[in-house]
Amino acid sequence: MKHELMNLLPDNRIRSLRQVYFLRLATVAVLVLSGVAIVHGVLLLPSYLFVRAQVVEREMRLTALTTSLAGAAEQEVSARVAAIASDSAYLAKRAGAPKASTATQAVLAVPREGVRLRGLSFAPSEGGAQMLISGVASSREALRRYEQALAKEPYIASVELPISAYAKESNIDFTITLTGPFMP
Repeated sequence: MKHELMNLLPDNRIRSLRQVYFLRLATVAVLVLSGVAIVHGVLLLPSYLFVRAQVVEREMRLTALTTSLAGAAEQEVSARVAAIASDSAYLAKRAGAPKASTATQAVLAVPREGVRLRGLSFAPSEGGAQMLISGVASSREALRRYEQALAKEPYIASVELPISAYAKESNIDFTITLTGPFMP
């Protein structure tokens, strides 16, 4: 007997059997593909849950970092505001205090014949200010006139000259301490 098979069915019957065969084959292929898709979906579920947990954790960390940075920036701004407030309070308090340039200009305007000034030192304080004037007087009389001229000024409350300054007769080194508001 030969191994070749012979199909004795009519052509339309052969065609219908082939269509049924391919339909069954397509049905099996669709079922296998959907099974594979379901299995892959089930196997991907733990990966998805892991990645989702990582995303949530990173978002929480980002929120915490943003909050801490905002807190640090807020603290820096608060420190700046406090420093500015302190500086403005100090400047407001100092607004009525005498200024060194005004006091120096007023003292230098006092006539001083026979007196050469070497140095001026100015120190403002709460109630007024203090100024030290050092120099050389040509005579006792010139030093006395300069001291009296300073004492007559309305913005100077007191003039202190040590008595030892009058020990020499000429070329007298002196240091006068002036106190007062120095606001001409």
